[in-house]
Amino acid sequence: MEKNWRNVLVKICDIYDQSGKNIDWIIVGSVGSVLQGCDMEPGDIDIYVKEQEGVTEFAELLQSFSLSEISENRASHTWLSSKDEPVFHETFLNGFSWSKARWIIDGVDVEVVHISNPAGIPDSTAGDGIWEGGKYIWDLSKHVKFGNYSIPVVPLEIQLESNFRRNRHDRAEAILATLKDKGYSDELIRKALSAKNLTYFMSEVGAE
Repeated sequence: MEKNWRNVLVKICDIYDQSGKNIDWIIVGSVGSVLQGCDMEPGDIDIYVKEQEGVTEFAELLQSFSLSEISENRASHTWLSSKDEPVFHETFLNGFSWSKARWIIDGVDVEVVHISNPAGIPDSTAGDGIWEGGKYIWDLSKHVKFGNYSIPVVPLEIQLESNFRRNRHDRAEAILATLKDKGYSDELIRKALSAKNLTYFMSEVGAE
């Protein structure tokens, strides 16, 4: 999988670069963590876009990987983009709403997502913690070198909070180890982590 996701991400970057489009997009999830030096095995490639139209634009760019007929799988985690249904829209009972395009490219699951209604998921720079899918990631993103490209990712400080929330202890510990080894932004970590998680982080890194 290690080599595959990298090859697929190169394909996506090549297609996007050659298109001349200007979409606000960002790499999230495990690929974003690995690109920043974390030791973990990505399960898929997750891309968020700032505007809903960005999902449609990516679906057009990656149309060659779409199914020729509408996907028989109607659950969002198994549904795949097709030429007649490039984008999947879903709203849950709590109001959470998103739009996504999804493909299997050379065996790698690729998703492009826009979240239109977060349904109250905590997303704050002052105590509740920053959510990896929230509004603050766009101004706080960073760029990392990937082959011939410089691509936007959600900083590890923010990813740490999201993995604490999801009880993804393996990923949280991998991110924590990288921040301890490579350094972190004190200003951002204090914004990104909830009060409880910030206390834990500071005890782990020996800071106050």
